[in-house]
Amino acid sequence: MTRRCGQVRWALAAAAMLAVAALAAGCSSTPGARASAPGARVSGVPGPADSGSAPLLPAASRGAARQPSQFISLRLEPRRLRASNPASYLEVAVSNSTTGAIIRRLLPASRDGMRVTGLALDRTGNLWITYSRGPVSRGDTEGGDPRPDSCGNMITILHAGTGRVTTFLRTGDSVLISGAAPSPDGRLLAYGESGCATGYLDSYLRVTDLGTGRSWTIGQGLPRCHLITDPSWSTDGRALIVGYAPAAKPAYSGPQGTCLQPRRERVVSLATGAAQPGLAGAAAEADPGCQITSAAGAAGGGILAIDACGRGGYLQGRARLLVFGPRLGLARRITLGACTDGNELSADPSGGSVLVSAYLYCNPPGRPGPVTRLWSYAGGALRLVTSVPGDSMGVSLMTW
Repeated sequence: MTRRCGQVRWALAAAAMLAVAALAAGCSSTPGARASAPGARVSGVPGPADSGSAPLLPAASRGAARQPSQFISLRLEPRRLRASNPASYLEVAVSNSTTGAIIRRLLPASRDGMRVTGLALDRTGNLWITYSRGPVSRGDTEGGDPRPDSCGNMITILHAGTGRVTTFLRTGDSVLISGAAPSPDGRLLAYGESGCATGYLDSYLRVTDLGTGRSWTIGQGLPRCHLITDPSWSTDGRALIVGYAPAAKPAYSGPQGTCLQPRRERVVSLATGAAQPGLAGAAAEADPGCQITSAAGAAGGGILAIDACGRGGYLQGRARLLVFGPRLGLARRITLGACTDGNELSADPSGGSVLVSAYLYCNPPGRPGPVTRLWSYAGGALRLVTSVPGDSMGVSLMTW
């Protein structure tokens, strides 16, 4: 997702404000986490359990060579529902991938004061849901003076066959997590992680072996004031794909919640088998004046990414879909619009079809009001699926 970044400093409040939009914030650490008993239902979390054993998505949507017919995402509720219940204007829903129409509601977008910050389907069709909250700002001082130990996180699994919702992970309040995604082969789980009071300014990646419970980190030794997007997997499951902007200096000692703007961002393909203090891997830099805001693996070992360009923290210029080959050679740039303040990519299991979502706050030209546009990209062609008007991102956290 797009990170709200000033030319010189950022307010950490942006991380909390963009929790709904799955900002590339850090995540909670494994210590202090606990798993629920197998098959236990999470109290208060509604799900489709009472509807029998209906799958979340049609069987043909998972692993099929053609484009999946449906996808799951965070959606704005219809206007009539928002008018009657303004507090729950977002929902996790199943949508038609041809028209973008909402087919059915799965879950609300909040749980115990936490917001959904990640959705991902595993190879069996189970939905992994990441929730997080915090940090709390303690005042009007520079950076907001974020309060340590004011965060919370949880990863739950909505089981496709039964509709049961089980808790995989709860964390302590000293960390923040987002974007948990299982690998294509189901062996590993990756997500972003950081300290509660430092947000995405010291974020790194955590990888967990789901068979043994062993976990390790990637990028935890990086100097403060870098940016890392939430991770996506390559289609073969051998690499994690992220956008990464290195810190401008080896050390920064300003107030928490502020940072010097980092160096030019790049797309990085990372090996996942062992811990590493940095982010060593094959990389391709963004154009000058642009930042990579989201990235995903594509068929044949390629990578797709979205960049945002222009003044005002990369918010006032064009947004483009970037198509990279297996060796990270840039093959194509496709303009999506201007003034993007939130965007995402999601590849289907084969990597042959990709959903592209962008919140464009000054588009379309000549018409008032912002809009979220959702496209599908396949076979080199970008096709508009739907447009959702409104001043919040209307389609986000897609998975299919």
